[in-house]
Amino acid sequence: MSPALNQNDLARLVHAGDPRRVARALARLDEVQVSTYLDNFEPREQDLVFQALPGERRSRVLSAMRYEVAAELINRLAPEEAAGLLDNLQADDAADILGRVDEAKLKQILARFDVEDAHAMEELLAYGERTAGGIMSPDVFSIHQDVTIAEATRMVQTADDLPQHVHYLYVVDEHERLVGVIGIRQLVRCKPDQPVHAVMTTELVYVTADTDQEKVAELASRYDLVAIPVVDDQRRLLGVVTIDDIVDVLREEATEDILKMAGAGQMLVDTRSFAASFRARMPWLLAAAAGGLLVAASLQGFEGALQSVPALALFMPVVAGMGGNVGTQSSTIVVRGLAVGYVETNRLGRLVLREVTLGATLGAVYGAGIAFAAPMLGATSSDPFHLGLVITLGMMGSMMIAAAVGTSVPLFLNRLNIDPAVATGPFVTTSVDILGLLFYFWLATVLLGITE
Repeated sequence: MSPALNQNDLARLVHAGDPRRVARALARLDEVQVSTYLDNFEPREQDLVFQALPGERRSRVLSAMRYEVAAELINRLAPEEAAGLLDNLQADDAADILGRVDEAKLKQILARFDVEDAHAMEELLAYGERTAGGIMSPDVFSIHQDVTIAEATRMVQTADDLPQHVHYLYVVDEHERLVGVIGIRQLVRCKPDQPVHAVMTTELVYVTADTDQEKVAELASRYDLVAIPVVDDQRRLLGVVTIDDIVDVLREEATEDILKMAGAGQMLVDTRSFAASFRARMPWLLAAAAGGLLVAASLQGFEGALQSVPALALFMPVVAGMGGNVGTQSSTIVVRGLAVGYVETNRLGRLVLREVTLGATLGAVYGAGIAFAAPMLGATSSDPFHLGLVITLGMMGSMMIAAAVGTSVPLFLNRLNIDPAVATGPFVTTSVDILGLLFYFWLATVLLGITE
């Protein structure tokens, strides 16, 4: 058995410029492996690899690529070739790629589709990108409620255009309204002469075309579904969101939350593009810089305290840093808890109290330890006892404030229907720095008897 071909090996063959060797190397890789490598190649490398693929593999590789990268590749192909490749994809995958293609190129490609297929594609593209309609597949298998189990089974076995992902059969009435669902496993276990309406599940989980994709993924996760039907206002079946799209949404939403919490934008940008990375991070770092200026401005009244007890300056970074860490931890717990449904709205007070108590306890432990170590670090004062008390209580106060802010701000934003993930990163850390250090210096002026 030949050793696996990694991305660097393929890149070297591409740079060597020998299409025949590239083609032989690609034969050792499956479509998912090829798509993964293409996602990380430069455009010129992508084009060379793609042209080296046999025609029957190109569509499969294209469907496995990240939609953004696949759209860039499609933009560089001739309209006829692009239309031929996309016509072989599942309708929802093709729509996800075409939704990211330049408008002029999109019109050229759709002009090469059959009239019926082009119309269906335009309908899919008309839905919002992050809605159930935008990620659904219109290829859905439905049966009438009055057919028997034997008839339904025969319809599945003889269907010419059976969708690729058939997990459930959706049951409709005479007006094509969704009235029930029956799983494939249930179908083969029921008696052949039973009518479908006698055994179908009538407790339905469905969404409308304008439902946010995050809500769709949340429902699928909560009810352990591998597909969710999409209906219109009259509950007529429009399509189905399948497990592959649900997984993509879960990954996309989790990535977005993580990036927002880190203050790095809302989406993964191409790491090869300096300009894209600059644009994504600039606003968030601007907020952090403005926050730093606010911290400096808020401490202007305590120059006398620093002159009287220079040792106070030694512990400013640790007070601010520990508070910032606790604030980020608390806000992350709340943000993810809200996202996955673990944070219950009727228990918010208990959650805030728990986090604040935890912050106070951790602050006492670490504050006492740092105060004990202070003399060893050369932190001297005419009143070492009260200096240690300032450090200990300052750490406790900073971490309590951080826990309260980190917990409360995401909950407040969630109440306002604002994404709570934006509460982390520079916003929480800056507010915690200001409040924590103000409390620390106020405490020093009181306990150490410092006057201006």
